[in-house]
Amino acid sequence: MQNIKISAYISGHGFGHISRSLEAISNILLQREDWSVHIISPRGEEFARSLDDKGIWGKIKNRVSFESERSDVGIIQRDSLGMDLDATKAEIEIFRKNKDSFLDRQIKSLKSQKPDLIWSDSSSLPFYLSSSLHIPSLFLGNFTWDYIYSEYEDKIFQSFAQDLKEEYSNCDLGLVLPLSCPVTSIKKVKEIGLLGRKPNLNREEARRYYGFEEGIEYYLFSFGAYGIDASQLDWKNWDPSKKRIVVGGMEWSGKNNLGVISVPKCHYPDLLRACDFVLTKPGYGILSEAYFAGTPILYTDRGNFPEYPYLVKELDSKFRSSYISHQDLYSFHWDASSQKAREIQPKQDPRFEKNTIQEILSSIETLIS
Repeated sequence: MQNIKISAYISGHGFGHISRSLEAISNILLQREDWSVHIISPRGEEFARSLDDKGIWGKIKNRVSFESERSDVGIIQRDSLGMDLDATKAEIEIFRKNKDSFLDRQIKSLKSQKPDLIWSDSSSLPFYLSSSLHIPSLFLGNFTWDYIYSEYEDKIFQSFAQDLKEEYSNCDLGLVLPLSCPVTSIKKVKEIGLLGRKPNLNREEARRYYGFEEGIEYYLFSFGAYGIDASQLDWKNWDPSKKRIVVGGMEWSGKNNLGVISVPKCHYPDLLRACDFVLTKPGYGILSEAYFAGTPILYTDRGNFPEYPYLVKELDSKFRSSYISHQDLYSFHWDASSQKAREIQPKQDPRFEKNTIQEILSSIETLIS
């Protein structure tokens, strides 16, 4: 199969969707040197700027193009730990009003580009396009948005969930990742392995590379695209002689920077591996990358998001992890949770060890053959 072109619609809900999809895309392009991908996402270019050109991205980036369009609503966040459902409902109404113009633009674009495959992580609307234009289609994700919205009782969410369910039904194949919610709206599904970026360095190499000191504990703050409100941190309890806060892929936005390390451009999994712990809210992207890096997870509440209980169930059995309350997080009372996470012996899951990239590539080649 030569000169294959893929149009990939990636959700802008945080960085998890673009992180895992771009990891898969990059590795596929590394194996198929005449393939190219056009990414339609409000997060694409922003995320790509944080990547290290010395790795895989530098080898394949000339075959990846970006378009900043939003193919779903997601959930509107006040910050990484707080959702705004009223704002989400308002965005749903705006999205519905603009749906026809979005479809018109994309139909013209797809007719011009003539892709061999439409890939979605994890929007439903691309499957309306694939069905209308008779282009093979692939879903990649650990939840569908119709399931997420169906868990809220408001009639706007319920109605929108039904719309999305119909759109998902047009998908040719759903590749369902571990840590998943129920996926019932896609007719043909296949469970695949864990997908996430992996470190290139071992722990000792990574700590040397980032200049980490012996005898200091490093805590990676990983709160995605929405960040954390540093003004809520109770800095009088902070002891930079024993601990460091590490921020990767962006600059630290807080006023206090004593004992804070910012690494704006990096291979994030290497930074994750260098750290002793990662402080986060449960999300697929950081969980998969922490697993591959072997870094214990301290996780906190993220609001009433229906994916949360499914992730926590897996966190508590298959990861070195521990819950930390918002109060303990903001007051720097991290030691008890850190000790618990360090001592846990997680259960093994064979899906986590699969060659997921090969599973995705084989599925694509079967679809377009």
